[in-house]
Amino acid sequence: MKNTALLRNKAFVKIFSSGLQALAVQVLGSVFFYLISVYLSKDSFGAISWMNALSIFITTILGFGLEQVVVRRIAASGRSDWAAAAFLFHSIAAFFTALLVLLLLSMLVKDSAGIYRILPWFFVAQGLLFIGIPLKQYLNAKEKFTPYGIIAVITNSARIVAAVWLIDNKQLEVSTIVTAMICTAVVELLALLIYIITKTGFVFKVRFQAYKKLLKEASAQYVSVIFDMSLSRMDWLLLGFMASKAVLADYSFAYRAYELSRLPMLIIAPVILPRLARLMAVKINTGFEERVNAFNRVELFLAMLITLILNILWTPLVGLITAGKYGATNATEFLILSACIPLQFFINLLWSVSFSAKKYKTVSTITVACATANIGLNLVAIPLLGGIGSALAFLATNLLQAFLYYRLVNKQVMKIGLLPFGFFLVAALAAWFVSGLLVVHFTIRLLLAMFVYITAALITKQLNKKHLQNSKQFLAR
Repeated sequence: MKNTALLRNKAFVKIFSSGLQALAVQVLGSVFFYLISVYLSKDSFGAISWMNALSIFITTILGFGLEQVVVRRIAASGRSDWAAAAFLFHSIAAFFTALLVLLLLSMLVKDSAGIYRILPWFFVAQGLLFIGIPLKQYLNAKEKFTPYGIIAVITNSARIVAAVWLIDNKQLEVSTIVTAMICTAVVELLALLIYIITKTGFVFKVRFQAYKKLLKEASAQYVSVIFDMSLSRMDWLLLGFMASKAVLADYSFAYRAYELSRLPMLIIAPVILPRLARLMAVKINTGFEERVNAFNRVELFLAMLITLILNILWTPLVGLITAGKYGATNATEFLILSACIPLQFFINLLWSVSFSAKKYKTVSTITVACATANIGLNLVAIPLLGGIGSALAFLATNLLQAFLYYRLVNKQVMKIGLLPFGFFLVAALAAWFVSGLLVVHFTIRLLLAMFVYITAALITKQLNKKHLQNSKQFLAR
């Protein structure tokens, strides 16, 4: 009993600490973008979404795939802390090189909207966060999630306060928004550096031979990382080129809501990757496989429940809080994107297992294949269906990705069951249709749907106490 309580406490502390980071980046970040989406025109919000997506894409290219490799190395060995210092050197050099290129581009390319003139400053805001990634990942690999979580909560809250002040003083525009983003990014980086210097044994010395070794290790999955990033932002970039900024605004609003819905996954992901890296450094046993499957079952139950809840709430609630600007106008896009929520939970676990098992080459192949398919589908679907076409392309790509990762893990690493996914999907669809038969207020429909779904899972014992206990053991050990 004492051991069970200890495991529960360990799991809770790790999840709570990791959750601070997800809270800051996803929840508070979404609040910030919600505020500017409501008070800016759709064209201006679409332009901001496009520049932000492009800046994130550029930093992903600059990262060279080092982020995941550094986490795995530091988590697996206490003698690999040098990897974070090497990554920090790399990120600083890459940031200034890219900024110089973008500044030159802004002087050479002229456009009526002035997007390329402002783009370098959006990159500065994102690039400063990029420089902090090695320090953040150094702490995450050692399962010290709280320090950066607190820093990120404070800086993202400050960004919201800045947005509210700009709105109240009628100064909310693209230039003032990017200024607020840069200022908070500077504060975040400085706070992270101060903590690292004063509270850890981090050594900033870079060993260039070791740095070359790190680049060589990361190069195996570099293309994979770029294409993986393109899965989540290439649709934004293509919509920005091939459709109006208003179409992109509708799609990006729905997509941000979809990203926010993955919050539990984003909280868990930094916890399970270093854990899997350590546990899979030794031989996989039956108990370990059972705990992973139990964790997968609990995750999928939660993912389907989130999807069910959000689809019932989307049109009435979003329409209410945005005064009709969004909600009904992009309900179809969100419905399609939300179907990817359970797939993303499933894919994240499969990817973490594959990466921890060092299946870098196959992971890269899967990512490149899926990203290429995503780009091709978007090029066909956007001219025909606009944002809905992008959403359909994203769903198709997620289905392909889930299938390929499932096949890889089950053939080469361990057996993970598909039954929970199928059952919870059917249960969620049944709850959706049953609750929709009644003409009642959406809150009553929501409660009924949740009751049907949860009852179905418990009565059939697709979710029970043993599954929960095994999941806690997996997270705590």
